[in-house]
Amino acid sequence: MVERLGKRLMEAEEVDATLIARRLDAVMAEEAAMRRRAASAPVANVAEVKMKAAHFRQLIGHNWCEVDIEDLHELLRSFTTFQA
Repeated sequence: MVERLGKRLMEAEEVDATLIARRLDAVMAEEAAMRRRAASAPVANVAEVKMKAAHFRQLIGHNWCEVDIEDLHELLRSFTTFQA
């Protein structure tokens, strides 16, 4: 959704750009909240640790979005509470 709105914003006229920018801001905030919840979600097994690590590696590696340092702290904290 963020990528699609971003593309539309680049091509939009001034009036439409304002409306698209507002929607883009809302979607980006929603996405950041979901990322935070995913980062802080507890893990129950090694497969979940690997899945979360792969997801955040993909986000960071492809410059798809900016991952906040607090999200990374929550991600690492969720790994430290895992009991093998």
